Amino acid sequence: MDDILQIFFQECDEQLQELEGGLSALSDGVSEHETVNAVFRAVHSIKGGAASFGLDNLVRFAHVFENALDGLRSERFAPTHDVVKIFLKAMDVLSDLVNEARGGAAVDPARVAESHAELADIGATGSQASTAPTAAGEDAIPADFSPVPMDFEPVPFDFDFGEEEEATPVASPLVVTFRPHDALYQRGDDARNILIGLADIAHACGGEIQTLCDRTTLPPLADLGVDTSYLSWRVVLPAEVAEESAQAVFDWVSDDCDFSIAREAPQVDPSMTDPSVADPSPEPDDARARPIEAPEAVSPVPAEDEHAAEPPRITPIPAPLDLHAGAQSTTVRKPEQASIRVDLHRIDDLMDLVGELVIAQAAIESLSRRTDPAGQQELLQSIGSMQSLTRDIQDAVMAVRAQPVRAVFQRMQRVVREACSMTGKEIALTLEGEDTEVDRTLIEKLTDPLTHMLRNAVDHGIESTKARIAAGKPAEGRIVLSAEHRSGRILITIKDDGAGINRQRVFETAVKRGIVPADAALSDDEINNLIFMPGFSTASTVSDLSGRGVGMDVVRQAIQSLGGRITISSTPGRGTTFGFSLPLTLAILDGMLIAAGGSTMVIPIASVIETMIASRGDIYALPNGRNVISIRGDCMPLIPLATALKLPGAPSHNHPAAPPRDALDASVILVVENESGARAALIVDEIRDQTQVVIKSIESNYRQIFGVSAATILGDGSVSLILDVSALVASAIGQIDGKPSNIRAELAA
Repeated sequence: MDDILQIFFQECDEQLQELEGGLSALSDGVSEHETVNAVFRAVHSIKGGAASFGLDNLVRFAHVFENALDGLRSERFAPTHDVVKIFLKAMDVLSDLVNEARGGAAVDPARVAESHAELADIGATGSQASTAPTAAGEDAIPADFSPVPMDFEPVPFDFDFGEEEEATPVASPLVVTFRPHDALYQRGDDARNILIGLADIAHACGGEIQTLCDRTTLPPLADLGVDTSYLSWRVVLPAEVAEESAQAVFDWVSDDCDFSIAREAPQVDPSMTDPSVADPSPEPDDARARPIEAPEAVSPVPAEDEHAAEPPRITPIPAPLDLHAGAQSTTVRKPEQASIRVDLHRIDDLMDLVGELVIAQAAIESLSRRTDPAGQQELLQSIGSMQSLTRDIQDAVMAVRAQPVRAVFQRMQRVVREACSMTGKEIALTLEGEDTEVDRTLIEKLTDPLTHMLRNAVDHGIESTKARIAAGKPAEGRIVLSAEHRSGRILITIKDDGAGINRQRVFETAVKRGIVPADAALSDDEINNLIFMPGFSTASTVSDLSGRGVGMDVVRQAIQSLGGRITISSTPGRGTTFGFSLPLTLAILDGMLIAAGGSTMVIPIASVIETMIASRGDIYALPNGRNVISIRGDCMPLIPLATALKLPGAPSHNHPAAPPRDALDASVILVVENESGARAALIVDEIRDQTQVVIKSIESNYRQIFGVSAATILGDGSVSLILDVSALVASAIGQIDGKPSNIRAELAA
């Protein structure tokens, strides 16, 4: 069952994403009927699956959530801002209950109870608002609900009241009988959900339910069908329960269940009768009708009672079940195995390519036995075809691993809501480019950096409501989280319309904390990047959101560990934009093999703008000894790669950035660009090839090296370094600007 349970949890994740998207659309004013239905189906699917595994804690909350959503679906109330806010809060609780059932942290009972009560209030308000006026003295029973024959034979009551006294009429209990269809079980639902729902409305009125299960149609065990309905139930609810409330329990199964709702015949106050009268509870004649102790299961009758003279009694369901009993009784689960859902056509494409690869391999084996020149030529052609097929298979595998960023983006909605609750701010998060696909390993590692950045945007970026109104801005702040493909990489941006970075305050804080000297001359971009320095924080007090000076430093380290870079642009009074530039995958890279200083290295193809042969007339020397090159009127730093990396085969000369001019005649220039658009010219010895390489971490296997992001193993078995273009360009620009090297190295890291 553990394997099936893991599939259920995976489906829960998908349903929660659907729920998040639908509620976000409702929050934006999109109240289309299909959107509401999608939200309702998501909660209903979670509830049905949870009932199958006995996760009663999750079932109870999902049931009241579903009832509230049904009021929205039937247009008993409108999706106002306050209503959607309650639904979003309930979605967070539902998500946490799913995680709890999975073996995660327990959810605060008070938080669950609070959301449960809010949803119940919405459902009750919707039901009352929709109740149609009826004639005096009539019970409001919908016309399309006809009683269902239930095989319950009435038992006469023999009451001896002694002397006749005026009887006091008592309100009649509400009797519900129902028989599920086969379809109810085939779609994963359970009659226990109905019993739990009836118990909930009884407990809400301060009473209990009496339940009798009819097993007259139950066949022998050998003939029992696993998805066939044999049982029916008779449930007696307190008189205080409204018929509309009982009817609401069946709204979600009305097509898959026969049921009737009616009041019992008027009774007499027992206090006015002879106390010696026997228990007037109805006793079924059919000895096979058995009571159930609780809505979870049918209680078997002990063997010694099978021949007892007294028929089984109806046993009341005990007090309301603990909302968290399911979590406490959950057994320890096996570690969850990672899995992904893939479009079938991608698997078909991969299989076709593998088939072609097998054919190509057979052709090579056959040609390898031939020794004539024609055979050797055909062999070379077949090897080239196999190389092409291998590349296509790599692309197909990457397509299989590619996943949209929607999953992690939608999770950020909750992050912003919780941060807004802590700060008392009203902020709307807009998601763009959710369908942008990246390698799944990147998606898994983006959650923490995005969480830190969005919490920072809420706490520091967006002003308070009072400050925004004073500045002539809308009271509600706005954050845009977007993703797009650019130059073979993925660019994720977080843009807010807040006050922007106060660079003067940032610089003063950095000086106060000893991060930079007081006389440091830093550009605006360098001041912006100071917020990523370890220990930096402008918060005056430590709160749940900020003040410890670790969040932004963690973000930088996380992004750098993924081979990415962070850029910042900020305009005072108008807002700040943070950009994450990341590789599309952490496994395979399209690279150019180059030689410099006697070493073979790899430079990412996406970073190379153009290649050319150097010309002395285009190179100019600066007063500080550095060189720049002019290409079609654009000047950029000139970087002798072997010297910058201090390779053993680098030429020796007086200045590390100024190679002898005659040495440039035989060199090749590579114009490279980083994510922010800054360019530089690398001097290399030659370009050897273009190929795909498998990325291997160099930090985990050796140590961090300036100008190197990773390593790879070439076809001949040798290790080759993969260049970090962003670090090389940032360092070169800093040297030309003449900034302090120690600060520049930190900011460029």
